[in-house]
Amino acid sequence: MFSLIPKIKRRIKKVLKVQSESRQLPRTSVHSRTRKLLLLLLASVLIGVFYPGEDLYDPLDMPREGEIAREDVIAPFQITVHKTDRELDEEEQMIRLTVPLVVDCDTEAAAEATRGLRRFLAAVDSLKDSTALVAPPDEREFEASLSEMFPLLSRDAIKESFNRDDLKKTVAVLEEVLREDIYEVGVMLDRTALKKAVGRNVLIRRGERENVYVRDRILNSAEANGRLLTALNHRRATDSLDVEYSYLVGHAFIKPNLAVNTPEYQRRLQLELSSIDRIKEVVEEGEIIVRDGVRITGRQQAVLQQMARTMRSEAIQQGWPAAFLPVLARVILVLAAFSSLYIFLYYFRREIFNSNPKLLALFLVFSLQLFLIHLLSHWGISSSLYPLAVLPVMITILFDTEVGILSTMTLALLLGMMHRFDFTITLAAMAVGTVATLSSRRVRKRSHFFRIMLATAIASGLYVFLVEHLKFAPTDEILVEAGYGLVSGVVSVLLVIGVLPFFESLFGITTDITLLELSDMNHPLLKRLAVEAPGTYQHSIIVGNLSESAAKAIGANSLLARVGAYYHDIGKIEVPEYFVENQLSVKSKHDALSPSMSSLILSSHVKRGRQLGEEADIPDDVLNFVEEHHGTIVQSFFYNRALEQGEDPSVIDKYRYPGPKPQIRETAIAMLADAVEAASRTLDEPKPARIENLIQKIINDRFQSGELDQCPLTLKDLARIKEAFAQVLIASFHHRVVYPSTSDDLEAASE
Repeated sequence: MFSLIPKIKRRIKKVLKVQSESRQLPRTSVHSRTRKLLLLLLASVLIGVFYPGEDLYDPLDMPREGEIAREDVIAPFQITVHKTDRELDEEEQMIRLTVPLVVDCDTEAAAEATRGLRRFLAAVDSLKDSTALVAPPDEREFEASLSEMFPLLSRDAIKESFNRDDLKKTVAVLEEVLREDIYEVGVMLDRTALKKAVGRNVLIRRGERENVYVRDRILNSAEANGRLLTALNHRRATDSLDVEYSYLVGHAFIKPNLAVNTPEYQRRLQLELSSIDRIKEVVEEGEIIVRDGVRITGRQQAVLQQMARTMRSEAIQQGWPAAFLPVLARVILVLAAFSSLYIFLYYFRREIFNSNPKLLALFLVFSLQLFLIHLLSHWGISSSLYPLAVLPVMITILFDTEVGILSTMTLALLLGMMHRFDFTITLAAMAVGTVATLSSRRVRKRSHFFRIMLATAIASGLYVFLVEHLKFAPTDEILVEAGYGLVSGVVSVLLVIGVLPFFESLFGITTDITLLELSDMNHPLLKRLAVEAPGTYQHSIIVGNLSESAAKAIGANSLLARVGAYYHDIGKIEVPEYFVENQLSVKSKHDALSPSMSSLILSSHVKRGRQLGEEADIPDDVLNFVEEHHGTIVQSFFYNRALEQGEDPSVIDKYRYPGPKPQIRETAIAMLADAVEAASRTLDEPKPARIENLIQKIINDRFQSGELDQCPLTLKDLARIKEAFAQVLIASFHHRVVYPSTSDDLEAASE
C-alpha cells in the first residue's frame, strides 16, 4: 500500500504540471498569464465572499456585543426580532419536556377489585356454612368451589381460607391497602410507553378530573405486588395480621387500571407547539436601541443584527448593485492585498511568479491559515489562541525570508479587513509573524523547530501581555490570555511540522530539511550504491565534497550541490561492471561490445537513475543532477572508436548524453566536479600545477562546448570554482612521509 503513495504523488504532480525550480522556464504565453490572473481572482473572490470574518455582512460601524456604543442608535423603522433556530429548538424542547403524557384511568378497575374481595368473603362464609352441615366437613368440595369462582387465587390461599376465622379483618385491610397504596395513582400493564416519553410527568384522566403525577409513581403489575407486600408488613406492626396469607389473597385481585392515550397526547403537544411565538421582540420606530457610552448586551446585539438584515433586504429590493456592493468592496480589498504580493514576486522573485504550482501552494497556505483562524473564532475561542505563526513559518521554509515577511504583512492586512479593520489582530499578525519568519530563516534539521517554537511562543505571550495591560484588564485575565499566547506559538509550529511535508512533496519544493535527510548515508539508495557499485560510491562522495566547496565559493546552495552529487550516478547501480570505476579486472566489458552499444549502456544510467530516484521518492531538485550532470556532451572515447571502425562523423548525436544541459549553478558545478574527479584519477604525478591545469582544461572544454550556456554561471564564478576544486584535490593528493619498515631502518632513522 505504501508503495502506491509515491505513484499517486507523481500522478498529482503531472496533473498540476509541477516541476523543480530549475526546470520552470519563464512562461509569457497568454494561457500562463491567464492562469495566474484567474488564480489571483479566484483566491480573492473565495476569501472575500466565504471567509466569515467577524459578522461578514453587518455594517462596519455597527457596535457588537461587549463593545461601548459611541453614540445613540435609534431605530429607523419598526424592527421585528425573530427568535433564532436555536431559541426555537430550545423552546420546542422545553414544551416537549413540560407537556405530560396523557393516561386514561379506568375507575371501575379499583372498584371491581374491592367488589371481588367482598364476593370472596361472602363466598367463603357461604361455603363454610354449607359444609358445616356435613360431618365431617368436605374440604375438597370447598376448594373446588372457590377455585371455580376465583381462578386467580392460589391453592394455598384457598386451603388457608377454609380454616381462617379473621377473614373479614383481612379483607378490610386489603381493601384499605388497595385504595390507599395500590390505586392511589394506578397500575399499568406495560410501562414501555412511559419510558419512551420525553417528559417526567404524566396526566391521569379520571372522568372529568385530571391530575398530574411523576411518571415513576405509576406501578406495573410486579411493582404493585411489591407495594402490596410492603404495605402489609407496615400494618403488621399495629394489627395482628398474617402477612403471607393476606398477600396470597390480595395480589389475585389487583388489575391494571391505566392506559396511555397517545392520540390525545399528540393533539395536546401539537397544540402547544403551534402556539410558539416566533417573534422575540418588536422595537418601534424612533425607539433608542443603544445609548451612548453603554456596553452592548446580547439583546441589543440581536436587535442591531435584525436591523442590518432588514436594510440588506431593502437594498436587494432596490436592485442587485446596492446589495452586492459591500461584498464587492471586500473582494476588491482582498484583491489589492494579494496584488501587492503578486507585484513583489514579479519583480523580486520571478522564479516563484513563473511557477503556477508554487503560486497555488502560496494561496493554499493562506487558505489554511485563514481556515484555522475561522475555526477557532467559530468555536468562540479567545483570539489569543489564534495560530498566527503557521503561514509565516511555512512560507519562510518553503520559499525564503523575504517572501515570508511580505506574506505575513499581507496576512495581517487580510485579517484586519476581515475583522472590521481591527488593528489589534493586524498588529498581532505582524508582530508574531515577523518573529516567526526571522526565527525560521535557516531550518537545517527538525530540532530547529524547537527554536522556532520557543521564539514564537515568547513573542505571542509577550504581545498579549502588553496589549492586555493597555486595556487595563484584571491581572488574572492578563495571565490567562498571555498563557493562551504561549500555547498559540507552540501549537502553530506543531501544525507546521505536520503539514509541511505535504506541501514539499506535492508541489516539488525541496527544503534544507529534506536535503539533510537525503544526505544520510544510510539512505537505501546510497547503501545500495556503496554495496553494488563501491567505486561509483567513492566517486560520488568526492564529487559531493568538490561541489559543496565550489558552491560555497560562489554563494550557491552548497547543501543542494553536495546532496545532488551524492545521487548523480545512482543509475549505475544496476550494471556497475560497465563503468570503469567499478571494474576490478584489467579487461573491460566494453571490449566485446560495439561502440554504439557501449554508448547506449553508458547513457542509460541517466534515464535509469531518474526512474530509481522517482521510485524512492527523491525530490525533483535532486533528480535533476542525475539528468544534467553530463548535459549533452559527446562520449568521445566511443565516438572516436566508431570513427575508427568506419562510421560516418554525422552519427555524433548518437553518442551524446540525452541532457538537458545544466539549468542552475549547482548542477553545473556537479558536472564540472564529476569530470574533474574522474580526470584527476589519470594523473601520474598529481602536483598542484598539473591539477590546476587539468581543472582549467575541463572548465574551458565545457564552456566552449556550450554545456554551461543555460545556467547563470559567470566567468568570475568559474574562476572561483577552479580555486575551490584545486584546494580540495591538492589536499586529497597530498604526500605522506615514507616510514621505515625494518628494525635497521628504524635505528638508522633514529640516529
